[in-house]
Amino acid sequence: MIRFTKWFTLAALAVFWVSGVLSPEAWGQTALFQRVLKLELSPDPLVLDIALSRCDLNIRYSREGEIRISGFAKNPADKSAEQFFKAGLVITQDKLHVTIKNEPNAPDAAVQIELDVPYRTELNSVVTGAGNQKLIGIAGPAKLQSGEGDIDVTFVRLGLVQARTGKGKISCTRVIQLDVETGEGNISLMEVGLSKAVVKKGPGRIEVGGARDTLEATTDSGALHIKAVPLANWQLKSGSGNIRIELPPKLNFEIAASTPSGNISIEHEGMQQPEGNVHEFHQAVNGGGKHIQVQSVSGNISIE
Repeated sequence: MIRFTKWFTLAALAVFWVSGVLSPEAWGQTALFQRVLKLELSPDPLVLDIALSRCDLNIRYSREGEIRISGFAKNPADKSAEQFFKAGLVITQDKLHVTIKNEPNAPDAAVQIELDVPYRTELNSVVTGAGNQKLIGIAGPAKLQSGEGDIDVTFVRLGLVQARTGKGKISCTRVIQLDVETGEGNISLMEVGLSKAVVKKGPGRIEVGGARDTLEATTDSGALHIKAVPLANWQLKSGSGNIRIELPPKLNFEIAASTPSGNISIEHEGMQQPEGNVHEFHQAVNGGGKHIQVQSVSGNISIE
């Protein structure tokens, strides 16, 4: 009974989150393709595998017992989109396993696919070319990968989210566990659990607000900005970007910071000021607590 109540509560919250998300139909655009697949009611999750060459995807919790697939042309005048949905899209179902892919010779059309899925959905979504992906309100776990495009994930509370994009921004809000990486672009994390975030190259920055567990964040030349309470250990690294950490006053924590070619500034009211211009700093604040490790090769470090 307790497990059912918890599941129902999470599902209800997911409905609240997705209620404000409008599909192209809500803006008056007519779907070129629609299909509804009925699913048996089972304690097992829907396993959804997606493999597409080029496509924008919106995947959201809607209702139990079915998956609804709607296809749209990103450019209404593009006639190749209609041909894509007519002959290029392949959908197969084996009970609770649904696969969506395109034929190898499918038209190279700019399309968007909307998927309304059950709450208990496990997702593996790959767009090898250009494509934005948005995911809202499923239990998880979820894997999302784009060759190029933005990835936005909200309210995945029961499973790991893994997100990869070659070029594009990644945004995650209220995700219980995540492992995200962009080749080039910014990363934004809000109210997240166990987290690992990497910007592989370029000036992409990482913004974190409300980290609830272990945090690992790494950039190349971009900045890191963390505003949260360390409930577990943090590791923050940048090649040449500045790192700014905002912590509440009277917080107990332990911090070790180093930047061989940058400067360290302390503005947190609970910390002792170092003497002179230092490049390495260690302090147990208010008796110590969770450990924060901060490293930048040539960027500045600010603790506020």
